Amino acid sequence: MRLCSYVVRDDRGFAPNPFGGYCTLAACTPNHQGLRLEPGDWVVGTSAVAAGNRLIDAMRISEVLGFDNYYRDSRFAAKKPRAGGWQDQCGDNVYFRDAAGQWVQGLAFHHTRPDDIKKDTRHPRVFISDHFFYFGEKAPPFPGRYAALIQTRQGCHCSHEPKTVRAFVKWLEKTYSPGKHAEPRDRDKAGGDGVTLGLGTTTPRRSRTTQWNRWRLRRRGSWCRSPDKKERRART
Repeated sequence: MRLCSYVVRDDRGFAPNPFGGYCTLAACTPNHQGLRLEPGDWVVGTSAVAAGNRLIDAMRISEVLGFDNYYRDSRFAAKKPRAGGWQDQCGDNVYFRDAAGQWVQGLAFHHTRPDDIKKDTRHPRVFISDHFFYFGEKAPPFPGRYAALIQTRQGCHCSHEPKTVRAFVKWLEKTYSPGKHAEPRDRDKAGGDGVTLGLGTTTPRRSRTTQWNRWRLRRRGSWCRSPDKKERRART
C-alpha cells in the first residue's frame, strides 16, 4: 500500500471532485506529475501551511482510467460539468479524443486556459475512489503523530514509512465514516477560470480564454464539443 500526499491549494469541488458517489482526481498535482498509482494506494490532500495543514481529503484508489474511457463511461456521466450552480460547473469529466485521436475539451468551467489544457492532457489519467473521506470546509487538524505524511510545498510526497501509513489509515477509518462530510472550502470561486464552449448550453464569459477557444472552434471545428455518433462509432 502506497500513500502520496499533496497540497490542495484551491478546494473548489473540481480537484478533488467528491460528487456523484466517487471522489476523483483528474486535473491536479498527482495527475500532472504522472504518478503511477494502483488500486489500493492512497492519495491524501491537505491545506497549505498558512491554512494549518488540515486534512481536506483522503481517497483509496479503486481504479485508474484514461480520460477518454472516463468520459465515455456512463458511471461518471454526473461528473460532466453543466450550466447551473457552482456544483454543476465543477465537474472534472471534460476530455475525450475525437475521430482523429486528438484531445478535445468539452464544456468546462475550470482549466480552460491553453496552458492548463496542455498540462492536464500530458498524463491523461483519472484516479477514482469509491472509498474516500472528504472534509472540505470542515477539514479537521491533521494528527500530529502522523505529521511526517504531510506535504508542505508544491509537488507530491510518496516516500513514507509503511508503518506510519498503515497507522494513519487505521486511525482514519476508525475515526470517520467514508464519504463526503462537507462542501468544498472555496466553492465561491467555482467557475472562475472562464468557460470553454461545449454543447452551446451556456453563455461564455467574454474573456481572452473564451476568445481563444472560439478561434480553436472555428479553426478545427471540433475543439469544444461532445463526440458525435460518427466519432463514437470510430472509437468502437
